[in-house]
Amino acid sequence: MRKLLNALDVKILHTLCEFGPRNLSQIARVVGIPRHTLEFRVRRMQSNPQIFLRMYTSVYHTKLGLKKAFVVTKAYPGMEQLLFDCLKVNGFWLYVCRSYGMGEGCTAIYAVPARHCEEFEEFIHELRRLKVAKSTKIYWSTCFQGGRITSEWFDSKEKSWIFQWNAWLKEIETQTTSLPYTLMEPESYAVNADKIDIQALMWLEADATRNISEIAKGIGISRQLAQFHYKEHLIGKNLIEGYDIFVMRYGDTPFVMAYFIVSFHDYTMFAKFANSLLNKFFILTMGKILGQNALLFEVFLPIDEFRKFVDTLSKMAEMQLIRSYRYVIQDLRIRSRQTFSGEFFKDKTWMYDHKNHMDMLQQKVKSRMPQV
Repeated sequence: MRKLLNALDVKILHTLCEFGPRNLSQIARVVGIPRHTLEFRVRRMQSNPQIFLRMYTSVYHTKLGLKKAFVVTKAYPGMEQLLFDCLKVNGFWLYVCRSYGMGEGCTAIYAVPARHCEEFEEFIHELRRLKVAKSTKIYWSTCFQGGRITSEWFDSKEKSWIFQWNAWLKEIETQTTSLPYTLMEPESYAVNADKIDIQALMWLEADATRNISEIAKGIGISRQLAQFHYKEHLIGKNLIEGYDIFVMRYGDTPFVMAYFIVSFHDYTMFAKFANSLLNKFFILTMGKILGQNALLFEVFLPIDEFRKFVDTLSKMAEMQLIRSYRYVIQDLRIRSRQTFSGEFFKDKTWMYDHKNHMDMLQQKVKSRMPQV
């Protein structure tokens, strides 16, 4: 495995996760290096295509009145690309990707206005009626807890990641059951934002390095007003969960990105398992499946280690630490990502045009399948 990162790089990435890329002076102090050295290293990681550093703001969609949905679909043979396109007809999608593992199809993530969940479910199930999807499954989830790049499994001497699956297995039992708020089922989905907040959050979700002046210019407001909304609303009302710091960790080594859904016998084991993942560098994101002792999470692993990860889950099932697990692998050749759909936010409420979604879906399918 080619060595692209060293211990200082990993420490910088960890601190970027904690404080965000707009606080470089603070990060330089915490890491213990001059700011210009920090800026040089960040630019190097951004410009190197084998590292591909990208930084996003993780918006706490729950406080915007939006509910997360993770959708797994299996396509009819020959309908795979049409299924991908159909999933994007509903404008509240965040991420759509071709996938395989639980059948050839697609996975998708949506942030849906909480008052329109039943209509959204009807939209997804329409894919089956139209014979684009052979099966569809919707998992309603808490807002996602972003992964954290830490040095927990990094060998600073060898400048490489290490995978201590047996140690992780033992570690789970020692965890507490106290979870971060992002993994706790919300009591409500009240809208705690106004139009300016929504617009600012969209800019930051797309690129966490945006400064206040850029955001103000993009929205068309004064810098002072943008600064007020950032401090008093976005930060003051906890509309920002944290920061997603992404790097290609493994150089030329073949890798897998996959979503897992792991269910547990009780809440205690669910919470311990979830806490054990909070400091693991191979976790990209995670969320609790609503109403269940089940965790949804995405892993990013070299192929060989991915199989060892699955072996470890199998051992956990044998030990009764988990009830079951399933996964779907992402086909990264065909995927799309966008910010949450602030264009549908008016007068402090979300405009969800169910009829239009259904009509557009049926028209798209009819254009490809005249017999429908």
